[in-house]
Amino acid sequence: MMRRIVIAVLLFFSINVFSAENPSRSEAISEALHGLKMRERDLSVLSSLNDPFRFSLVDSLMNKPLEMPATLDSLGVVFTDPKMDELEIMGEIAVVMDLESEKPVTQSTEEEYPWQGQRSIPVKIRQALDLIFAAYEKAEIDFAAAFSEIDSFQMDTIARYGVDYLVKDKGQNLDDEKDDLSLEELDNAALEKEELDKRIFSISSRVNLRRLFEASSSVMKAALSAEGKLEGLTAQSSEDAELADTLAHGDIIYLCMTRFGPVVIGGPKQTVYESRFAVIIDLGGDDIYQCAAGGADSNVPFAIAIDLDGDDLYSSKSNFAFGSGGLGIGILIDINGSDIYRSRDFGLGSAAFGTGFLIDRAGDDLYVGRIGSQGAAFIGIGVLRDYSGNDTYLSSLYSQGFGYVGGFGMIADIDGNDSYTARGEFVDRVRYADHHLSLCQGFGYGKRPNWSGGIGLLFDGNGYDTYNVDIFGQGASYWFGFGGLWDRAGNDSYTAYQYAQGSGVHQSAAIIYDLTGEDSYLAHGVSQGSGHDLAVGYLLDFSADDDNYIVFDLSQGAGNANGVGIFIDEGGDDGYMNKNEYNVQGYGNWRRDFGSIGIMLDLSGNDRYSAKGEDSSWWSSGKYGLGIDFPASIPEEGK
Repeated sequence: MMRRIVIAVLLFFSINVFSAENPSRSEAISEALHGLKMRERDLSVLSSLNDPFRFSLVDSLMNKPLEMPATLDSLGVVFTDPKMDELEIMGEIAVVMDLESEKPVTQSTEEEYPWQGQRSIPVKIRQALDLIFAAYEKAEIDFAAAFSEIDSFQMDTIARYGVDYLVKDKGQNLDDEKDDLSLEELDNAALEKEELDKRIFSISSRVNLRRLFEASSSVMKAALSAEGKLEGLTAQSSEDAELADTLAHGDIIYLCMTRFGPVVIGGPKQTVYESRFAVIIDLGGDDIYQCAAGGADSNVPFAIAIDLDGDDLYSSKSNFAFGSGGLGIGILIDINGSDIYRSRDFGLGSAAFGTGFLIDRAGDDLYVGRIGSQGAAFIGIGVLRDYSGNDTYLSSLYSQGFGYVGGFGMIADIDGNDSYTARGEFVDRVRYADHHLSLCQGFGYGKRPNWSGGIGLLFDGNGYDTYNVDIFGQGASYWFGFGGLWDRAGNDSYTAYQYAQGSGVHQSAAIIYDLTGEDSYLAHGVSQGSGHDLAVGYLLDFSADDDNYIVFDLSQGAGNANGVGIFIDEGGDDGYMNKNEYNVQGYGNWRRDFGSIGIMLDLSGNDRYSAKGEDSSWWSSGKYGLGIDFPASIPEEGK
């Protein structure tokens, strides 16, 4: 059932004597648990609370947090494998989201379309269009079935309030423009919002994600098959290349209307697209997309855009643009060229009540979004997959591998020196007036206190990368979500302020896992392997390279309010700088009549500490806080 994504039990603990000179990770953890007089199962933070949106993976990792590295690593290997196509990727996502195929019986209507008799259109393009529209007909049936338990009035609620719910919410209880309301008006607004929230999530729980996945798989299969048909294809521009139309202009080979929306074929020269299309096939040229290419909504529920070549400009003022779906399924495939993507909210491989995929196969690309962008999802699947090039990702909130309720959001960047930045736009009014909410770069987020969060993941394969967030991000999570950031290779830099770099907050699970390179981690607090309030946070730096870690407090293996924080650096001559010596580097406080757990382990190397740690020694903090810098080992009692 789990296919390649196997949650492997790596750690079998014992109290046998081992050589502390070069311990394995499992041996080091075993020694730490032995020193704390604990067993692996004592690290569980599983809650008895449940709701319709809970993913079993979240429960599993909260129950067995030591399995997080193996789980994230297995996913990272799959999702950054260039030999895995996106249909196979969807199959792996289905496993993570508990979406076993129902294999529904569907029949297409085998409609006739206007291009089928057009001899002037190359046969391969006609075949590609036939494949796509046959898939649309099948997807139409499955998509309707996904919402079959929702009446028209409830669908109107989703369309008016659900698809842009996160855009309006902005991470706060009230919108910014309500700051000047009276206390009574604020109270009434809060009650109205609470009632609307209950309605939206109650309706959302009746969406059949399995049937939505079936519809999405049909569209994806057709998109990839059509791409195969078009590979290397060239065609002469039509004699009517200056075809006057409000939908597109420039080098146009063919344009027609269908009941799913307009279809256009652009030639090898520059084409400018100005409307939302059901299908765009562009054969080359430095094109300009002033529309939501490959973006689906309630008016155009299925959209595919395939661009074969050229340094293209994608710029849209509409939400759900460029491989995104809002109450629809959208796919954008850009095969070659250094491209610029600029979208507003829920664009660039994102979805709400739908599915969105943006696939960029080559080039140094710039991705710019705002809210819910670059691999983000709410009740659906949102994926941005970039195969190569030195890429730049800029967004503001709920982005760059973000999973909200019922959602799986992911960035998978396979190769290149990349930069990920969550720009400061929305002030964190709850905590700091001079800091901004991010919730980006591998963040799983739920709606406290009633609805469990989704799965948000960022995978980066090879390259020297930089990551920047402010509040919440870089392998972090909140309220029964799972957030993970996995970086395979390169000298990387991670900068954040709070709730970041392997930080689980309020009953959730999170991990940041860097496999190789000389890395730098900078944060203020509740970061670098920190679990807060019945949550688990994990930082694992796997390689023997020299790393540097800088924090203020409550980090580097810190458990707070019955949370579990785990920090492990497996090798290298590392530096640890901390301003607050008390609650870092293996710290667990006592709350609610039982303890929190913090474990910090450095497995080898000549290391420097500014706080309570020390090279080749062990130390404790509180009843359940422990740090070990090997080759030190904890002496037996009485010795």
